[in-house]
Amino acid sequence: MSYTPSQEKIQLGKQMSASFLGEAVIADLQKSRSKTDIFTRTTQEYISEVCFASYARPGLKFRDRSLMNIAMLTALGRGPELRIHLKAAVHNGLTEEEICEACRHAMVYCGVPAGRDALLAASEVFEQLKEGRKSE
Repeated sequence: MSYTPSQEKIQLGKQMSASFLGEAVIADLQKSRSKTDIFTRTTQEYISEVCFASYARPGLKFRDRSLMNIAMLTALGRGPELRIHLKAAVHNGLTEEEICEACRHAMVYCGVPAGRDALLAASEVFEQLKEGRKSE
């Protein structure tokens, strides 16, 4: 038996991810997705259909979801994904100070090494964002 993903939810997920992540993050992700095969296509369909389609649910603003993503990705030690969501957090209105505080607060519940890694990732992301602004 074969599974056929919901094209309606995939489209909704693509719309939500574009709104949530912002154009700059989407452009970066598309550069890194030059290879398309059954594995990458399955991954992207799942992320769109299941993950980002759920962002259309009421109850949490994108800003709140960004804070939650920072905390959860810090706890899980998912550095590359955290960097994506740090950029999205800026797009969703979080300030450098708020992101710093979220990462620092994560040290209490996730441990100092995880919080430190998140702070270092945030430092790198903000440096990239500042460099990007200088070159524009």
